Amino acid sequence: MPYAIRNSIILLVLLILAAGAGLGYIYFYQEPRIEELAAERSQIQQQLGDADDFFDRLVAVQERVEMLNASWKQRPKTMPLEEVASATNRYLNDILSLSAALDLNVLTQEEVAQNGCGYTRYHLAGQGSFESFARLVQYLEFGPRLMKLTNFDVREVHMVDEEQGRIRHTVQFDIDLLAYASQQEPFADTLTTLSLAATNFPPITYDPFTSLITPEIPPNTFNLPNVEQSTLLAIMKGRAFISDQNNQLIMLSEGDEVYLGYVSQIMPERRQVLFMLNKGGIIERYMLTLRLENQYLGKKRN
Repeated sequence: MPYAIRNSIILLVLLILAAGAGLGYIYFYQEPRIEELAAERSQIQQQLGDADDFFDRLVAVQERVEMLNASWKQRPKTMPLEEVASATNRYLNDILSLSAALDLNVLTQEEVAQNGCGYTRYHLAGQGSFESFARLVQYLEFGPRLMKLTNFDVREVHMVDEEQGRIRHTVQFDIDLLAYASQQEPFADTLTTLSLAATNFPPITYDPFTSLITPEIPPNTFNLPNVEQSTLLAIMKGRAFISDQNNQLIMLSEGDEVYLGYVSQIMPERRQVLFMLNKGGIIERYMLTLRLENQYLGKKRN
C-alpha cells in the first residue's frame, strides 16, 4: 500500500476517534452538567426573585438606612465615650445656673461596666426650694445626656425667715444619679446641636411638699399693727383709726396690710372693722368693734 494512502487512513481514523471522544464528552458530561447548572440557576432565581424587584427593594432598604442614620444623628439623648467626674460636675453646674438657688453636694460612689457601655453612680444631696429641686430633676431627665435617677428620698423642711418675717419652705433630698457612657462607635458623634438651654419640659406649678398648715407663726419683723392687741378708736367711711400694740395711732384703709393679714372691710354703720388673718394656713376672721368709751377725739397719743 502506498505510503500516502496509509497516512491518510491513519489520519482519518484519528479524526474519527477525536470526533467520537468529543461527542462522548459533550453528550455524557457537558449536557448533564448544563442541565444541572440550569436547574441550579432556576433555583437561585426562585430564591432571589425578579431582578428588578430585588433592585427596587435594595433601593428602598438604602433609603431606610439613610433615614435611620439621620434620625440617629438627631436623637434626643447622647452618651460620652467615657464618664469623667469633672465633666459631669460641670454639667450639673450648668443646670444649677438655669434654676433658682440650690445647695447641692455630689459624691462619686462606683463605676459599673455593662455590655458595650456602663455608668457611674453619683449621690446627690442638697436642699432648696421645691421649684429649684424640680427643675434639677427635669433637666436631668429631659437634658441631652443619658442619665437616670434612682433611690429618691425627699422631705419637707420649713423655717422662719427672720429677715423677711415669713415661713420659708424648702425640701431636702438624697438621690442616686446614674451617668451613662459608651465606647461604641455609633456614640462617637457627640451631639453639638442640643444644649441644656434648649431643653423643654412642662412647668411644675404645684408644690406637693408645702404643708397647708404650719405650726410656726412668722415674727412681726416689720412691726405691723397686731390687731389682736389693738383697739379701735374711730371709724368713718373708708377709714379706721386704731391704737396698735405699741400704743401708736394708726390709720387703716381697706386692703392695708396688718400682722398676719389685711383689712378686709370697714363698716362705719356697724362701728366694726373686719380683718382676715392667716395663722399658719388657717384663715381667721377677726373683728374690731368701736366702743363708745374708746372713741378718740384728741391728738395722736405718744
